[in-house]
Amino acid sequence: MTSALLILLIVVLYSFQTLFCTMYTNKYPGKPENASPVFCVLESIAIALFTWAWIGFKFELSLMTLLFGVLNAVALYGYNTSLIKAGAKGSYAFLNVAQLFGGILVPLLYTTVFLGDDLRWYQLAAIAMMLVSFVLMNLKELKKTKGEERKKTPWTYYLFCAILFICNGMYGTLLKMQSDYNESEKNEMVIITYGIMGVIALIQLAFKEKKDTLKAFKIDKKAALPLVLCLASAALAINVLVTVIPMVNTAVLYTVENGGVLILAAMYSFIFFKEKPQLSTILGIIAATVSITVLSI
Repeated sequence: MTSALLILLIVVLYSFQTLFCTMYTNKYPGKPENASPVFCVLESIAIALFTWAWIGFKFELSLMTLLFGVLNAVALYGYNTSLIKAGAKGSYAFLNVAQLFGGILVPLLYTTVFLGDDLRWYQLAAIAMMLVSFVLMNLKELKKTKGEERKKTPWTYYLFCAILFICNGMYGTLLKMQSDYNESEKNEMVIITYGIMGVIALIQLAFKEKKDTLKAFKIDKKAALPLVLCLASAALAINVLVTVIPMVNTAVLYTVENGGVLILAAMYSFIFFKEKPQLSTILGIIAATVSITVLSI
């Protein structure tokens, strides 16, 4: 019961992160391409400090956890970069499906092949149903990429989608691997992951903007509120997530998390962004809800 409530909290928090991040990006006053690296730097600071306070300002780190953290920082940076690069080259719907599939299938492969976890047939069916729901909820946009638009899509777009698939999956898998190695250092893993990712993002921004780097961090009042809410949601969400990882099968956890966030994100788009619900979207929400219900049994 406790793990179910914590997973529900994770879903709500990550859905808030998605919602407020969209609002922040839309209201960011600087160059649009700087919104993401600026967010990554600020996110790394917020999460590292919040996590450090969460564990009572102590910090115990083994060499193996440091290695896991560095690898996960690279995966997180790869995720952020490929998300931006792919989004600038082709369909957002396809890349969204790619990253969601990766977030479920890569951890599933790890837990079944390397940990020997056995999922029952109905759990596997529910995971398959969740993957179908991802396609259904993005079907409208996916249809737009056929024909001439698809021919104009460069091959690098699909390369970045493949990187997105791998990086999103590796992020969750590395969190699980570190937890299995030394659960007591799971929060230090978070600090290292986001701390290094922030440094990488800052170097990238400084290399691009040079003397105007500090100007990119000027946030006006309209963007400040959603930014603060987004950072608070993200910081709390990742610390609850690493608490839950040892308690629940990873494949089930990430399926419920990704599906739940997508359902709420769809609801937010109807409420806050006045998007009209499509039949495929409604069917996708129903399929995802059934999947989550089965996996929650």
